[in-house]
Amino acid sequence: MVKKILISFVLMIAILVGLYAWKTKTSDPIIVKDTPPAIGRKVEVYNNKVYAYDKDHLKTSCDLSSPMACAVEYAIKCTLNPDFDDCRSSKLPKFIFMSDESLKRPTQMTFKIAKIKPINNELIEIHTDSTCDGNWFGLCQGRVIYVLVPSNNAWRVKDIYAIEI
Repeated sequence: MVKKILISFVLMIAILVGLYAWKTKTSDPIIVKDTPPAIGRKVEVYNNKVYAYDKDHLKTSCDLSSPMACAVEYAIKCTLNPDFDDCRSSKLPKFIFMSDESLKRPTQMTFKIAKIKPINNELIEIHTDSTCDGNWFGLCQGRVIYVLVPSNNAWRVKDIYAIEI
């Protein structure tokens, strides 16, 4: 009985190794483009331009010429004021709408796009250098990364995280 189980196990491993070797030998390599895909427009690189926002002076329009940068700007506006222009009905990360004084929600934020990193055609990371006058989960000081996905011929922020550089 043990011999049959051992032979079956070895045969199963051999088949899996063979299938893996066949797949890696016959599949095309994945090519990652250096430029992120843009929906509807060419992506502009924002070098050394700092964008500043104040909770009391938020505009409903986006003056940035990239739909990806506008998605980041919208997330920042909703972070500053969760009741701003349909923020609550948007598909932004839910933690943006938490209300607790201990979270120290900022009232002023700045960001500068440091890098646009395409993951695939459906996922882009925008690395920003940000400052704020609060704490906000540590997501408004230093290198803050906005994960964007396509949504209705535009982009929306799916997630936000920070890293130390």
